[in-house]
Amino acid sequence: MGRGLVGACLLALLGACTGNVDSVSGGRGVLVISIDALRADHVGHFGYDRDTTPMLDALAAESVTFSNTWTAAPRTLPAHCAILTGCDPTMARRYYLSESRAPEESRFVIPSMMPHIGVEYLRAGYQTAAFLDSDMLSPVTGFDAGFQRIAPMGSEALGNGPAGADVGGEGVSKRFLDWMHSLERDEDWFAYLQVSDLERVWNHRDPLWDGYFRPRAGMDDVPPVSNDEQAFFAQPRSRWLGGAVSLGTYEARYDGRLRGLDQELGAMLEVLRASGRLTNTTVCIVGTFGLQFGESELILDHGMYTREDLHVPLLIKPASHVAFQAGRTATALASTLDIAPTLLSLSGIEPPAGMLGRSQVANLNQDTVVREYAFASCGYQEGGAAIALNSALELTIPSKSLGAKGVNLERGWYGAESESMEQRVRIFNPSTGADLAVSAELHDALLDAAMRWFVGTQDARRALFGAAWRGDQLPPERIDELVQLGYLGRRP
Repeated sequence: MGRGLVGACLLALLGACTGNVDSVSGGRGVLVISIDALRADHVGHFGYDRDTTPMLDALAAESVTFSNTWTAAPRTLPAHCAILTGCDPTMARRYYLSESRAPEESRFVIPSMMPHIGVEYLRAGYQTAAFLDSDMLSPVTGFDAGFQRIAPMGSEALGNGPAGADVGGEGVSKRFLDWMHSLERDEDWFAYLQVSDLERVWNHRDPLWDGYFRPRAGMDDVPPVSNDEQAFFAQPRSRWLGGAVSLGTYEARYDGRLRGLDQELGAMLEVLRASGRLTNTTVCIVGTFGLQFGESELILDHGMYTREDLHVPLLIKPASHVAFQAGRTATALASTLDIAPTLLSLSGIEPPAGMLGRSQVANLNQDTVVREYAFASCGYQEGGAAIALNSALELTIPSKSLGAKGVNLERGWYGAESESMEQRVRIFNPSTGADLAVSAELHDALLDAAMRWFVGTQDARRALFGAAWRGDQLPPERIDELVQLGYLGRRP
């Protein structure tokens, strides 16, 4: 699609959002667009100096953006698990005899007792579907709960041509639109779109967008390459573009692809507008996790508990029947756990018990504190993060790896595998990512909040998976306490 047409699409989209188009009758829609590896600080509306996201920036003027949103996990499977369930992804980690050697794609499965946004919409009579851009998200992981239609990457089930033609934002959008147009006008629908274009920047060339931005001056260092898939201070070989490619070129290529993805999603939203469906549709666009460009030990990768990995953009444009302050930026603390209960509440559906996220509906009109901390876990190494409004704690246990790939990070930390329980506690400024000196009282408060959350989610995990075979079955009184605290919806 040409840039001129895209510009016309954006103007038309804004017209629809501002009420210049008459409201239409028909079914209610809820559309979630989850974008892997999208950092908040590379989005124009959040202050980025490159014009990477003109569509998102225009849509933000008619939506509510959440500038202080943190993902619950810096990796693909647990990040999407958190969005779909409203629960900490630790609770979906399967038990293994040797957990540090299990591959990521087999480590997570959503237990049937965990809440799921798809199930709630299906129960409320909505048509439900998921359109996926990664083969990691599959029914094997329990991801399909509540979805009547799952359209994975490369699927020919919807008649979209040969396998592989439906990859990326453009392909995902086409599959979604084909499905949406098959629905009756008065049917309510919920669709979940997962887009991985920004994870493929290094593997597929795009002559238009790869050179759209010029590399920054001062970023001309050529990063070293690791033979391992994950490594400190080096980039994965799978993301290596050549021996003379600078870090600035990698960043410019990422930004260019983001600009292209923004255009593709804008075209999809324009089709929704032209069909008269956008007015009655709640749109949620979220980054599932970030991506490092060498700021905190990783290069062109993610999986740690730093600002670059965890700080993500979140935008919600409610349907026309919802009263909200269009164009406002909510600065209150938010988590990707909050997406499911927020969308359900906007649809008039009571979020189920056991959904740990908090509805952010109150922040559509004014800043309201709905949570004191946001938490993250399930990175490549054990530990996690506890983020408050003005300070954050990063706890890393490098000798405890999650998955076989994490062992490579263990070697990078120690130089060899180790049984040491050495851990690192770092306090940082959530606004800048810089180290932060805090009082002993604040340090202890952050650490205490993190430990209480981690213990609660680990115990809920034990209850959900029935870990009696490991000899650590929870006593009944602890299970009752987890129900009262909200970690479990009911007693297993």
